[in-house]
Amino acid sequence: MARAAARRVDAATGPVLYFWGFIAPRVANDDRTRRTNSMGVGVWEQLTVTVLNIGILDAARAVLDILVVAYIIYRGLLLLQGTRGGSVIRGLLVVLVLLWATSWLPTLNWILGQLVLPGVIALVVIFQPELRMALERLGRGGVLGINIGRVETGTKQRVINEIVDAAEELSGRRIGALMVLQRESGLMDITRTGKTLGARVSVDMLVTIFYPNTPLHDGAVVIRDDQIIAAGCVLPHSEQPGLSVATGMRHRAALGLSERTDAVAVVVSEETGAVSIAVDGHLSPDLERTQLAERLNQLFEAPDDRQRLLFWRR
Repeated sequence: MARAAARRVDAATGPVLYFWGFIAPRVANDDRTRRTNSMGVGVWEQLTVTVLNIGILDAARAVLDILVVAYIIYRGLLLLQGTRGGSVIRGLLVVLVLLWATSWLPTLNWILGQLVLPGVIALVVIFQPELRMALERLGRGGVLGINIGRVETGTKQRVINEIVDAAEELSGRRIGALMVLQRESGLMDITRTGKTLGARVSVDMLVTIFYPNTPLHDGAVVIRDDQIIAAGCVLPHSEQPGLSVATGMRHRAALGLSERTDAVAVVVSEETGAVSIAVDGHLSPDLERTQLAERLNQLFEAPDDRQRLLFWRR
């Protein structure tokens, strides 16, 4: 009887257990799937947001990196323009190309590789003037420099008018002159080569200094603010290749100083009476009075004046 009762219980509960054994795993799997899907959606969203954020930051960093490198290369090319550095850079590029092209020639590649370090040292020596000028420009920030662009507008205009008048009078008399106007770069090493004056800028003073056979006529005068700091100063000559043989010593000296500093040099030719101006290693020859005055006003206009000028040009 007991066995019969057990068979009856099995017969009654068997379908239920079979149904539960078939359905329960699928229900559990569906629950796990829903939980996994919900968790997966949240994780995917977080991962997407994180990737997007990292991608934007990386893109911004890459763009900034490219812009900074491009600007440095651009400023370097401007610095080398018109100097012997251009030829040296081309030679260096040829060596690098040969170093890459001869990678399958071990001996020649090794010899070229040994030239890289001495070449870098040689570049530092060759580019010493250019590097000095670049560091000086980098070191300027408008904090320590003193120049006539920072004096009062009325005083600045008076100084420019005196220089223009003096250049015109010296040009008419065929008297050679070299006037240096200091801006941001310090010129103490230049003024030490001459005689300290500390005189007020005026046409009479400038004409007297450059008058033939006077003790200080054969050098340059250095002007800072509205003062003639020194006269009879010796300037470094330009090392630009390809200068015309007709370029006089005063013009070479003006170019040489403008290559090393940001000073402005006004030159009056003793032979022709032509007035020239040298700025940033470039010489603008044969200027008329109005052209000289306009150029000086542009070079020494204050930032506020420059903004007003740009406003009125719009």
